[in-house]
Amino acid sequence: MRIFLLVLVSGICFAKTKFTDRQIASMVPKYFARDHYSPTLNRTKIYGEEGKKIILLEIQVNRNRYDGQMEYALSAMASICSYAKKPFDTFVLVMQSDNPHVETEQVEAKAKCTIDYFVFKRVKHERWIEKCISLSKL
Repeated sequence: MRIFLLVLVSGICFAKTKFTDRQIASMVPKYFARDHYSPTLNRTKIYGEEGKKIILLEIQVNRNRYDGQMEYALSAMASICSYAKKPFDTFVLVMQSDNPHVETEQVEAKAKCTIDYFVFKRVKHERWIEKCISLSKL
């Protein structure tokens, strides 16, 4: 009986906190604000489409740090969304350039795979690029 009680108590103590969509959406700006090298966050939106749960971030990117800002934003989504009560299916990142002559780009990433890459380190970089994300012009 003592062992059962010990296992139950330790499971409760080490259980990962889960957050609602509203709480997740409110955490995103705070995550970006804490790092002065982060891209400017323009918009956060959580919605459902075709039975899938999606989080969308719109950021302002500087062409000199484009790749780093893209990975920063996807890493932020993975880190925060790994605590969601109901898991996300897709991360959408809209990158608006600070140069008006450059087209806006959109990255669509599979949430589970992206969380496995950034948070749990279970996916290698090459596989993540090849299987988990797609880039398109808007």
